[in-house]
Amino acid sequence: MLKKSTFHLENELKKANSLESFLEEHEGELEVGSLASQLQLLISEKGMIKADVVKESNLNGVYAYQILAGKRRPSRDKLLALCFAMNATLEETQTLLRQNESATLYVKNRRDSIIIFALSRGHSLIQVNSALYDHGEAIIE
Repeated sequence: MLKKSTFHLENELKKANSLESFLEEHEGELEVGSLASQLQLLISEKGMIKADVVKESNLNGVYAYQILAGKRRPSRDKLLALCFAMNATLEETQTLLRQNESATLYVKNRRDSIIIFALSRGHSLIQVNSALYDHGEAIIE
């Protein structure tokens, strides 16, 4: 089943006769759970293990495991590092950023454009950081 766009869901919510009917009708399309559960689900869907994600993220191991366990709330950049470590798509990354209540990537922001470009092409954290550095932008750390 194809997921409906956020715009489409918002329009349906505005037109809904009741909140309960909307929630019931769109149960499979609404995000539920914590950031940690969303990260765990994505790691599992990608056939990865936590240890590899932590290693690829270049984050402090203890800190990264605390994020994955839901004991710490990551900064936007720490979450982006985890997204690159998991080979997340742009859509998956935007969803995780929203789940974390962080600003989503914005194409009109120069740094974000570089990150979007890298995510869209499956680049690694090293590759995006190299591009950020080459263009005078702060690296993801």
